[in-house]
Amino acid sequence: MTAEGEVRRRIREKGAIAFAEFMEVALYWPEGGYYLQGEPIGATGDYYTSPLVHPAFGSLLAVQFYQMWQLLDCPNPFTVVEAGAGNGLLCRDIITFSAHLPRPFRDSLSYICVDRRDIQGLEWELSDLEGNPVRSRIVASGIPLRGLRGCVFSNELLDAFPVHQVKMQRDELQEVYITLAGDSLIETLREPSTPKLQARLDELGVQLSEHQAVEINLGLSTWVEDVAKSLDAGFVVTVDYGDRSEQLYSNEQRPRGTLTTFHQHLQTDAPLRHIGEQDITAQVDFSALVRSGRAMGLEPTGFALQRDFLNNLGLSDLQRRLPPSRLA
Repeated sequence: MTAEGEVRRRIREKGAIAFAEFMEVALYWPEGGYYLQGEPIGATGDYYTSPLVHPAFGSLLAVQFYQMWQLLDCPNPFTVVEAGAGNGLLCRDIITFSAHLPRPFRDSLSYICVDRRDIQGLEWELSDLEGNPVRSRIVASGIPLRGLRGCVFSNELLDAFPVHQVKMQRDELQEVYITLAGDSLIETLREPSTPKLQARLDELGVQLSEHQAVEINLGLSTWVEDVAKSLDAGFVVTVDYGDRSEQLYSNEQRPRGTLTTFHQHLQTDAPLRHIGEQDITAQVDFSALVRSGRAMGLEPTGFALQRDFLNNLGLSDLQRRLPPSRLA
């Protein structure tokens, strides 16, 4: 059954479903969800990511991991877990550049790719200079690991978590549901499916204006808890589209929220079309992410634009020594 077929089945069986449930099916339904079939990234997909554009991104992350290894007193093993690793391209760039870093770091590096997709044909095995494997792959939605010393890293992962859509209507918080009108899928507003939605806004001190719409990612807290439990000591690096809550939920800047859809490199902003065949994304609330991290004993060490993060690691110098863009 296709993702759209599953959406229709659920609605016919139990009535309207929250947008978050719709998004979960559209993106992750095992028999036709967007991320569980084909390759969404690149010229034949729907969007590009930094690793696909240039190997400098992965190379500079290798430098960052080397610095983290030093700050942790050079543990062996030093484990890097890439959550949402996809086709492994970023892993390849990081390990390839690590060959240029000091030998003790290379010898201690253990790289684990975690992804919900069991990608067939991903047979390449990256090894160190002596031929010992330095990467492995786990198929999972969370981080099923414990006792790590190292770093949990994600690139454009959290913006693909299913989100609840809410709207302030007549001074009451309403949630967007998906239902059927005849044979057509439509959106409808109803009472929130969980009090956690209002609680999240209250925690962040967010007061929505009349008719303002926003997205709330309740999955952030669960993911952060999973990440924190996996680390005995180390760092978490999250690269994603997003902002702090005061900007993200600004009625002046984003009165209709940030939910976006992409199909064949075109921004369509039509989630009820091409179900299972297009990307659906919403920007990450970094304030909520930091709050969840602090609740689990994680303390923020920095917040920066990606260009500033990479420039601080030596982007301009590295670009002169690496091959040109992969898109050239």
